[in-house]
Amino acid sequence: MASEQSFGNMISKFEEKHDIGEIPESERIRKPSSLFFIWFGSNLTIGDLALGLLAQSYGMPLFWTLLSVTLGTIAGGVLLSIMSVMGPKAGYPQMIIGRQSFGRAGGSIMAALQWINTTGWLVFNTIIAAFALALLTYTTGSINLAGMPVGLYIIPILIVSAFVFLLAFMGHSLVHTFEKIMSVVIGVLFIYISVKSLQNISVISASAPAALSIQDLTFYFAAVFALSFSYIMSWGPYASDYSRYVSPSAKGSRVFWMTFLGSVLSTLWAELAGIAIFIFTSSFDFSNPAPAIQSFLGPLAYIGLITLVLGGLSANALNLYSNSLSFKTIGFRTNRKVLLVFTTIVAVAFSYFGFLSFYPGYESFLFLLDYWITPWLGVMIADFFLVRRGTFSIRQPAFNWRGILSYLIAVLVSIPFINQYYNTVYSYEGPVAYMLGGTYGADISYFISFFLAMILYSMFFRLGTSKSIKTATT
Repeated sequence: MASEQSFGNMISKFEEKHDIGEIPESERIRKPSSLFFIWFGSNLTIGDLALGLLAQSYGMPLFWTLLSVTLGTIAGGVLLSIMSVMGPKAGYPQMIIGRQSFGRAGGSIMAALQWINTTGWLVFNTIIAAFALALLTYTTGSINLAGMPVGLYIIPILIVSAFVFLLAFMGHSLVHTFEKIMSVVIGVLFIYISVKSLQNISVISASAPAALSIQDLTFYFAAVFALSFSYIMSWGPYASDYSRYVSPSAKGSRVFWMTFLGSVLSTLWAELAGIAIFIFTSSFDFSNPAPAIQSFLGPLAYIGLITLVLGGLSANALNLYSNSLSFKTIGFRTNRKVLLVFTTIVAVAFSYFGFLSFYPGYESFLFLLDYWITPWLGVMIADFFLVRRGTFSIRQPAFNWRGILSYLIAVLVSIPFINQYYNTVYSYEGPVAYMLGGTYGADISYFISFFLAMILYSMFFRLGTSKSIKTATT
């Protein structure tokens, strides 16, 4: 009986209590430094390591690959960190805060898009974690899927998904504790990868891809920048889900820098490790990154693969937890835990049927995130910081047409700047992108949509305020 009570107390300690509601100030006791571990542990994973592999596959000279990855990661980290500052000030999850910018109904539409975003990340992280788990548990048979017959591949997917479900089921406290532990555990593996890379620095220095024209180099540089930017920026729509537990008296600069350092340092570290692994690996399978990682790790392959599976759990713990909050924000009154079950089933199904073309899908998914998330962030940043000066009210109209119009106009204006001509999943090249460089015109659409959304929202708000003042005076 005593053991049952102690287990119940442990469950009660970690179990989520506030859902999408406001965190009472008496419980917002975490320090800004806690955000470092949340974002360090969740980004030191196989997902951004796979992104490093993808970045190097573009065939740019190493210097330009490193520069584009670094700049893209820093730019994305800035947006994530700005969004994180909203949490302590508002005390609500990010999608609830978004209702101030778009209205209750408008915010529900954005929450639905965010549910798709987090479900997509669940799928891709599950696939690559399951790849690593498959190598650990099954090494004979068909040459597909690292030696595992297609029919059995559901087993590692279910194992990964079950652990992630348990973490998200318990909620923020357990997720936070798990991320802190993973920061150390996964960090040890990446220290080993870094040391091995430095020991073979001559191999890295000798890597010399074919010379590229300025036009080709610009195109590939912009593409790698966009992918790196997208990876870390896409955390923005759930940044406040975790910073809302930080004291409202905490300095915004501290919240910003702890989020920035935790996310950017870990993401860059993992991406650089992926670049090194690509260079050392003579053959690379674009349907499965796990064998390249196994080959690079050598005698420590099994330990490394276990750690990378843990990294997949680390990232997906945040994805599934925030997914449930987005689901609730849409307007469903269903218990959060029921929604977790539903999303897990959906993610398992897509993971099983989507693993055979991992990299083409992964690359296309990252580009799509740039197109819809950046103008969303632009509207929210303009509303929260430029217009309302860091204040938040839960009482909002059904629609905030300033935010909705700013978002839609920004997206429409950016479409001609998109260049996905060589995308194998969806192919499109906007006329402006073509004018900027022909078939190899750089894709700058998400920059256009981000800044335009900010400008339009600020302009619409001031116009509305001026009309209100004029009416009141009259």
